[in-house]
Parts: sequence; structure tokens; C-alpha cells
Amino acid sequence: MGNLKNYLGLDADNKPQPEEHNFSVAYIYTGFAIFMVLGLAVMQWPEQGIPSPLHRFNPELTGGTHWVSAENLGQLTVVAAWAGFAWKFLVYLATAVLLHRVARVFYRKADFTATALSTLRAVPIVLLIGMIGYSIFTEVVAFGVSRAYVLDSLEKEATFFSDQGMVTILFIAALFFIEGALRRGLTLQEDTDATI
Repeated sequence: MGNLKNYLGLDADNKPQPEEHNFSVAYIYTGFAIFMVLGLAVMQWPEQGIPSPLHRFNPELTGGTHWVSAENLGQLTVVAAWAGFAWKFLVYLATAVLLHRVARVFYRKADFTATALSTLRAVPIVLLIGMIGYSIFTEVVAFGVSRAYVLDSLEKEATFFSDQGMVTILFIAALFFIEGALRRGLTLQEDTDATI
């Protein structure tokens, strides 16, 4: 019974749980996520010009899979393209690190902590600001490329108002649901501690 109470966090303190419950999943996931993010950044690094996938949607543009020629582009467009490229990967890394911090606390401690819950609350904010910022950078780049190439129509990369944006919103909603469930669990745990 004592082991079960410890596993459920009913008699938790700030000491680590017994070794059988001290998982390293958070470290493995975070290491793999960072490796994937950095690998993706290297794979998407433009061969020349500016980082942008617009050539995939508009073959009349000069470019490749992950780049468009910077010829005739304004300085604002070039800066926005590189800022959007860096912004995207910073959001990926920040989300992975924040989720790691949450998981590490839950895996190493038997109780819900205010630190983990406040960190979990930061993740949707980072994702929302990240997606809005990335959409703005993408729109600026698309406008600059369209003006430089004098195109009647330009197929743009999926941004906030697309399936990609919808997935982001659903993930944020899931995180809010998880946070609510954890707060409810914390309340129940406090009630249980008070009655024991």
C-alpha cells in the first residue's frame, strides 16, 4: 500500500521517487527533439538566395525546394525571410525545452508542483506567439517576392489560417485541457493530504 501511495503522490515530498518510477523518458525525448530540430534546420538551409518554400508552390520563381532567389528582392523581404527561418526553429526549440521542464518535474517528483504548472501554461503562449510571428514573417516575404517578380497570383506557404494553424490551435487546446486536469489532480491531492 505504501508503494502505491508513493506512486500516486499521496505521501509525496520533494525527494525523488524510487528508482523504478524515476524515468529518463523526458531526457531521451528532448535530446531527440533537439537533434531533429537542428537536423531540419541544416536540411532546410538555403543553397542560395533566401530561405522560403515558395518555389515549390510557384515553379515560375527562381529557386529550389527550400529557397528562392534573392535577386531584385528588397532588404525588408530578405531580413523577414531569415528572421522567419530563425523564428520557426527557435519556437520549436523553446517548446521542446518547456515540455522537457514539465516532464522532468513530473517524472522526478511524486506531486504536482507550481513550477511545472506555470511552465505548462507558458507552452501555449509560446506556440501562439510563435505561430502569429511566423505567419507575419511569411506574409511579408510572400508580399516582397510577389512584388519583385511581378506575379499576378502567388501560392503561399501554409500559415496561421491553414491546416497547420488549426493543428497548432488544437494542440494548444489539448495543453489547456491537460493543465486543467493537472490542477484538478493537485486539488484532489491536497484534499487527500488534508484528510490523512
